[in-house]
Amino acid sequence: MRHRSVQKAAVLALLVLSACATKGSLDKSSVETVRVDGRLFEVRIAPTEADDEYRMMIVRATLVIEPDANLERERASAVARPFMARTCKGRPYKILEDRLVDRVNFYTRFRCGA
Repeated sequence: MRHRSVQKAAVLALLVLSACATKGSLDKSSVETVRVDGRLFEVRIAPTEADDEYRMMIVRATLVIEPDANLERERASAVARPFMARTCKGRPYKILEDRLVDRVNFYTRFRCGA
């Protein structure tokens, strides 16, 4: 019984700490919230200094306990693709860089017309 109370206290502490954690952000970005497979994501897109080049961050807006980095990367990448296509207005795009931050948030840089 005592073990279960300690476990509940640990989960509660984790929830409180995660609520205080700062979300990733991009300067001069637009933000859109989207639900995919029951999970909430914030999609942040901002232009870079180069023509037709953008930065995007997919921020997991729902709590994840012990996330699987590979699965989170796949999910975030799937969320990102339609936003890249929309940003490039149907033109092809090329991913220049992508990485997972904090095991749940996905950052990518892409260029339209590649």
